[in-house]
Amino acid sequence: MLTYSQNITSLPTYNDGVFRLFQIKQTEDNFPLEYLKDTGEEIWFEELSISDKLKFEAEERKKNITYKIRIPQRKDITSLNVVKIDDTYHKVFNAYHFTNSDGYKQTDLTLELYPRVKLEEDINDKT
Repeated sequence: MLTYSQNITSLPTYNDGVFRLFQIKQTEDNFPLEYLKDTGEEIWFEELSISDKLKFEAEERKKNITYKIRIPQRKDITSLNVVKIDDTYHKVFNAYHFTNSDGYKQTDLTLELYPRVKLEEDINDKT
């Protein structure tokens, strides 16, 4: 049986910033276009440092890792999601779900730059 000693001073804080969540979708044409659908959700996050090992592995794979952030656990966020922090879009490279030592469920997201942004409105305007 698991017992957690919850302490008011160990509550997770997500006050480093907020991001807007998008889903990656495709049109149903012969030549599908990838676009982003806004979920309307904004989620607060805690920014984590990117380790040298992660930077090295990302460079080996030619990935441009931009952020590592922690949020309250969201198992529905996958590599088919993009987040917008400030005015920049970042694709979810990896999502790691866990329970911390105080019993709080959390998700760590590793993000990479998402350069080719087409929003749902842009696709609808062209059709």
